[in-house]
Amino acid sequence: MKKLNIAYTCNVRKPGMEDERYGEFESPATIEAVIAALELTGANVGLIDVGSDIYHQLERRKNHIDLVFNNAEGLDEKELREAIVPFFCEHLHIPYTGSSPKTFINKMDKATAKRIVAYDGVPTARFQLMVPGGRLEDLSFPLMVKPYSEGTSIGINQKSKVHDLLELNDAVETIYMQFNQPALVEEFLPGNEYTIGIIGSYVLPILEIDFAKIPGQPLVRDPHVKDIENPYISHLAWTEKTKSFAKLAIKAHEALEVRDYNRMDFRERDGQLYFLEANVIPGVHPTEADLTNMCRHANIAHDGMIALIVNAAVQRLSSLYPAQFTGKTELLEELANLAINKATKAGAITYRDRTYTLLGEQAGEDKTL
Repeated sequence: MKKLNIAYTCNVRKPGMEDERYGEFESPATIEAVIAALELTGANVGLIDVGSDIYHQLERRKNHIDLVFNNAEGLDEKELREAIVPFFCEHLHIPYTGSSPKTFINKMDKATAKRIVAYDGVPTARFQLMVPGGRLEDLSFPLMVKPYSEGTSIGINQKSKVHDLLELNDAVETIYMQFNQPALVEEFLPGNEYTIGIIGSYVLPILEIDFAKIPGQPLVRDPHVKDIENPYISHLAWTEKTKSFAKLAIKAHEALEVRDYNRMDFRERDGQLYFLEANVIPGVHPTEADLTNMCRHANIAHDGMIALIVNAAVQRLSSLYPAQFTGKTELLEELANLAINKATKAGAITYRDRTYTLLGEQAGEDKTL
């Protein structure tokens, strides 16, 4: 069997990268695990550290790349940064995993993402954008203040929940000075947080973050909380309630036109789930990432998770790029099927003629949808 040539694009975290901006860059542990998982599929794997020369790196190698496994955050391109690798791949006609540049740009503008999902009936907290000196519109305290165009948890801390105009103005100015962008100001949602993952047509077990269980009882999921929260996160079984959560996630996923894999954050208020944001290249750390955690609870190992992501992309791309994939993906398909066959399943949800299988445990004996 001929081998698939995969280029793994990411931002490599190097010594001295302590700023929170680099928290999304890939650690040596992640890079090593991802490369090992890709090689298990029978692929030749080359690592590309995404820097200012990324276009030229891709251009030089384009005739030797069958697929880019993209997990790059970009650099300093603001709303465009996560779209840089997909954009250059499109320009150079290189197949790649994950979403299109359009989806990345829409997702990075959190206000736009909220408007898009709201159009398809996904609830989201009322919000506005603010710059220093701006006027608060018809929103009630307490409010949540965060950068409108940054990755998950960047620019968020326990002071992001504000209770009056003085705290609001201070928070908006801090974000503007630190990130040179407006702040997204939205109604604070006091309930638990839920993160919901999708790979291909599979919905992974939902993770519940109950802040009351975490030491210090934090109010928001900032980088420090993420470092200590894993022992306190719950995996939810499938009930009518959690299936309704999954249906909202599927609606948001499709509204944003996400491809191959995704992780979305929601928060509850008065029994209603509200969309926070989508993470369309979620972390893939071998033990600590939310997506890995979800898969593990569905009896899918990290290498199986990577195989499922790549296989979802290959299924989507094979008809467009037959020369790159013909005769090279049998082992990949075998590993992806093996991962799914081992996974626990709990029924399915159909939305707009597409069926999503729920992975994980069914609560009790309830088999209805």
